[in-house]
Amino acid sequence: MQTREDSAHHPRTAHDIFFYGVIWAFVGTLYAALFMPVFEVVRNVWPLWTAPICAAVVATAGGALVYSSSQLALLVAIFSNFAVFGYLLYSGEFASPWAPTLVGAGIGAIVGVLYGLGVKESRIYSADAKLMAGLVAGTAVSVVSLVWILVFNASVTILVAVLAPLTGLLYVNIVDDFIRRFSDVFPAFVDGAIAGAVIGAFIGFGLWVMGGIVLQRIAPEWESTVAVIAESTPLAVAEASVSTGVLGMLYGAIRSKF
Repeated sequence: MQTREDSAHHPRTAHDIFFYGVIWAFVGTLYAALFMPVFEVVRNVWPLWTAPICAAVVATAGGALVYSSSQLALLVAIFSNFAVFGYLLYSGEFASPWAPTLVGAGIGAIVGVLYGLGVKESRIYSADAKLMAGLVAGTAVSVVSLVWILVFNASVTILVAVLAPLTGLLYVNIVDDFIRRFSDVFPAFVDGAIAGAVIGAFIGFGLWVMGGIVLQRIAPEWESTVAVIAESTPLAVAEASVSTGVLGMLYGAIRSKF
C-alpha cells in the first residue's frame, strides 16, 4: 500500500515529465519551422549538398536565440513585422527573400541594441554563448543531414523529425558549459544586436514566404520553392514536435526522482 508521501510524489513527477515533453515539442516545432524554409531556399540557389548543412546550422543557432530570448523575440516581432510588412506593401519586392530578410534583421538589431542597453535583468547576457552552442550543435548534426540527403536520398520531413530531438539533446548537454565560458565575450547591447538581428531576419524571411503564398506575387524562379515550403513545412513541424516531445518526456523521466 502506498504511503501518503509516495502518493503525493508521483503526480509531481508525472507533471514534470509532461512539462519536459511540452517544452521539447515546442523546440521541435521551432526547429522544423526554421529548417524547412532555409533548406528549400538554399537548395534553390546553391548546390544541394549545402542545403542540409545550412538548414541544420541556421535552425539550431536561430532556434536557440529565439527560445532563450523570448522577451526580446516578442519585441522584435512587433517592430519587425510592421517594418517588413510595410516595406513589402510599399515596394512590392516579393521577387526574392533577401531584401525583406535584411529589413527584418536591421530592425531587429536596432531593437536588440536598445533592449540590451535598457534591460539589465535579462538572459540576453548569455546570447553569444547560446549562439556558439547552437552553431556547434548545428554543425555536428549537419553531418547526419548531409549523409541522409546525398547518400540515402530520403524524405526531408522525416529527416527533420530525426534531427530535431538529436539536436536538442546535444544542445542541452553543451550549452551550460558554453554559458560558463563565453557569457562575457560581448557587452549586453552587442548580444542584443546579434539576437535581434537573427530573430528579425527570420521574421522578414517568414513574411516573404507568407506574402508569396497569399498574394501570389513571387518571381517565377521562386514559385516552386515557396510551393514546396508551404506544402512540406506543416508535415515537418508535426513530425518534429512529436519526435522531440517524446524524447523530452524520456529526458524528463530520467532526470526526475522516482
